[in-house]
Amino acid sequence: MDSLTVGQRQQLEILRLIWLGVKILILDEPTTGISLNQKQQLFAALEILSQEGHTIFFVSHKLEEVAALCDQVVVLRKGKVVAELTPPFNINNFVKHMFGTIIKLPKQKKYATPEKCLTADHIGIETHRLNIKNVDLDLKQGEVIGLAGMAGSGQEVFMQACAGLTKSVAGTLELDGKDLTKKSYRTYKDAGVAYVPASRLEDAMFSGMTLKEHFILASDKKQGVISTSKAQQKTEEGISKFNVKGTPDDQVDSLSGGNQQRALLAMLKEQLNVIILDNPTRGLDVESSIWIWEQLKNRCKRDDTSILFYSADLDEVLEYSDRVMVFYNGEATQPVDKNEINVESLGNMIGGAIHAQI
Repeated sequence: MDSLTVGQRQQLEILRLIWLGVKILILDEPTTGISLNQKQQLFAALEILSQEGHTIFFVSHKLEEVAALCDQVVVLRKGKVVAELTPPFNINNFVKHMFGTIIKLPKQKKYATPEKCLTADHIGIETHRLNIKNVDLDLKQGEVIGLAGMAGSGQEVFMQACAGLTKSVAGTLELDGKDLTKKSYRTYKDAGVAYVPASRLEDAMFSGMTLKEHFILASDKKQGVISTSKAQQKTEEGISKFNVKGTPDDQVDSLSGGNQQRALLAMLKEQLNVIILDNPTRGLDVESSIWIWEQLKNRCKRDDTSILFYSADLDEVLEYSDRVMVFYNGEATQPVDKNEINVESLGNMIGGAIHAQI
């Protein structure tokens, strides 16, 4: 099971439920973390199940998918039903009901400088599932590079190598001209590299521990005595600055996914050279996604922080990246300006037309 991708596990789970005779399916963010191909297969399967008499509840923040798939839409805000809608759907109407106003994406600006920040030269990585070879990257100071590809194509492992969590078997990694090849995660962390994984609670937080305890653990101060009053103050400041809906004494597993992500960003060091993010807005609503990217872009502008991120949402990759790299079966394209590609060409490259670009 652990060798299957997110999409394959989802397909298997639906098959299992249908075999058990389930008549009502509730799918919570089912297209998060799956490829475009798998999404199309999922929607085709759901259409067939609906025609056969199954009832399907489709919970999603991706409003275009809701409009394309659903026969009826119920909008909830703060625990109350605020609208029940039928086709033809208007996505702006969805947003207005969800947030009480129309939300528009702010125009994205580039803050990249000519100076190199992170350089990967002919990186090779071997895993039990995939061999990654000859990946090259020059990430500029203040630049945002987005990675695209089907889950398991190599982009996640490459990001982990750039954060010191996975060791490469070939090539070199440099940060500001300093060779960090095969150095420890602590060395990368001390050099100003931060990694934010996709699975917030599983890989980035400790279930059963409070926000305050997490802020204590995230502190760089190497002291034998913990000041609870200072930790309380630091946590309250982070909660306030990043609009986390919670208190210092709340356990992190009681927070929503969006608030867990806000808390993780609040715990990042002030001065960072590189932030590496895996699906930074997975499962978040439009408003939260925009807000998180505003904070990340502010770091690019203010501190020349560089960002390397992967998202299964191609619109997100094209919206927030300065340049885009595509991974397919362990190979990667050279980074290309986002204005030179669109969702269709990106989808084709993800599906295997990558070799025309390498």
